[in-house]
Amino acid sequence: MQRIRHVLVGILILSLGILMTACGTKKTQSQQPVSKLALVRSGRGARPRLWYHLESSKKQLTASSTVNSIFVLRNGQATTYMLPTGKNKVTLKRLQTMSTTKQIQFGKRADRQAFRDGVSGQQKIVATSIKGIQSDLNALKKSKSDPTQIKALQQYLKINQAIHDNPSSYAAPTPYALTSSRQGKGEQFALKIYPVKTVQYGDANVIMANEISLSNFTFNQRIQPFQIGRKVYGGYRVDVTGMHYYLLTVTNKQTKIIYDQSKTNGVTGN
Repeated sequence: MQRIRHVLVGILILSLGILMTACGTKKTQSQQPVSKLALVRSGRGARPRLWYHLESSKKQLTASSTVNSIFVLRNGQATTYMLPTGKNKVTLKRLQTMSTTKQIQFGKRADRQAFRDGVSGQQKIVATSIKGIQSDLNALKKSKSDPTQIKALQQYLKINQAIHDNPSSYAAPTPYALTSSRQGKGEQFALKIYPVKTVQYGDANVIMANEISLSNFTFNQRIQPFQIGRKVYGGYRVDVTGMHYYLLTVTNKQTKIIYDQSKTNGVTGN
C-alpha cells in the first residue's frame, strides 16, 4: 500500500511538472516581441528590402502564383524590375530558392527579358492590324475606289509599319523616390511598374515601356503574415473589378503589418 502511494505521488508530481512547463512555454510564446512593418519605412535603410507585385483573379495565393515585378527598396528609393509573364512567368516558388542578392541579379536579367517579350507581343498585335489594313487597301484598289480613301489608307499602313519596325530601345531600371500617402481607409504607394504598350509618344505611336504609378490604387487591406510554400509573407491588397492586387514581402509571423501614415483609425487588417 505504501509503495502504491509513492507511485501515485510520483505521477502527480510529474503531471504537475508537465503542466507547468506547458504553461511556461505558452507564456513565453505569448510574450514574444511583435515587430511592426510598413512598406515605405522598410525601405529607408541601406540594406535592400524586396517587395513583390502580384495580380490574381483569386484571393488565395499559392507558391505557384505569378509575380509581375520585384521592387527593391533601399535608402528611401525604389527600383522596379519587371518580370516576364506567359510561358516565361516567374512564381513565388522560384524566387523562394534565391537569396536577396540573387533575386536582384535575377531581376536585372528578367527585366530585359520582360521588355523583349512585351515588344514581341505588341508587334504581333500591330502585325495583325497591318494585315487587316493591307486587305482593306487591296479591296479598295480592286474596286477602283476614291483615290483619296486609298491614299489615306496607304498612309495609315505606313504608320503601323513604322510602329512595328521601330520599337523603343531597352532602358535599364533606375531608382526613384519612395513615398506614400494616406487615402481614406487605406494607403497609396508611389511605386511604379513598366508594362510594354503601344502608346503615343510625341506625335507618333511607339512600342515602349509605359510607366504606370501604383499610387492610382488605394491599398485598403493589410495582409498579416501567412505561409506560402517555404516562406511567410505579409503586405497589402486592393480589389478592383474582380481582380486582386498584392504588395507582399517576406517576413515572419511575429510581425504586424501597418501603414506608414500614423493615423490609420478605422483601417481594418486581415
